[in-house]
Amino acid sequence: MAKMAAQLPSDMVFFTQITMEAAEDSEFLTAMRKAHIRGALVGIEAVTPQGLKDVYKDFNSAGDHLVQRLRQFREHDVHVLGSFIFGLPSDRPATFETTVEVAQSAQIAFAQFVMLQFLPGTVDFGRWEKEETNPARVNGTPVTRYWLIPQALRPRVYSSHPVMPADEIRERTQKAWDKFYSLPLIWERAHCVKSLKSRLAFVLISKLYRQMYANTGIATDSARVSKSTRWARWLAKPCRLLFVAKPMPSLVSSTGSLEKATDAGFAA
Repeated sequence: MAKMAAQLPSDMVFFTQITMEAAEDSEFLTAMRKAHIRGALVGIEAVTPQGLKDVYKDFNSAGDHLVQRLRQFREHDVHVLGSFIFGLPSDRPATFETTVEVAQSAQIAFAQFVMLQFLPGTVDFGRWEKEETNPARVNGTPVTRYWLIPQALRPRVYSSHPVMPADEIRERTQKAWDKFYSLPLIWERAHCVKSLKSRLAFVLISKLYRQMYANTGIATDSARVSKSTRWARWLAKPCRLLFVAKPMPSLVSSTGSLEKATDAGFAA
């Protein structure tokens, strides 16, 4: 692997998806970095022992131990996009704030906060379907068949929660997005990169990610989605300028140089 990694261009990087167990193996994380793997989506799911049991991941760490485990990725220069689930049976109002604090303390670069959704074919879906003996209906369609409900009418939270109504879960999830992607916290996390240009890019990408993911995924009305899309377009423009590279002069097509191929494409 080391020999193959040495042959990779210095500006070629990779991203992957991995479990929390990778943080237990320092040699593995070192090998990831040598292989130009700079980022990873990690399914953290929950930050409390009870929440981890809800998602059958009670073998994962929680609390301060979780923070230390996640920092192992940063110490090996692998940036983490952490994924968290809200709306678990054990979640309480304080869980949302605690999750954001853990994510920030763990120094993960990005985070996504999604609401619990049962997928057909899973054990949780089968159990939920049996428990919902009289499910709510939208235009005659039960929420246990939510994929048949038009997107504009589909509820954001399908299952009932022991202590919180659906709207509270949605609102608290949105607040978690808002806080984690507030400018002060983004700038604090931006120190994972060195140059001022890179930090500026980190801020813009963080804001772009939030607009594209949070506002469209949690919004309940089309007006908010449209507004978020407009903001995303505006943010994408400066992001693109920061990442545009010079053309590769050695790259040629079957009909000639890159410039000729480009000109032909525009002419067509």
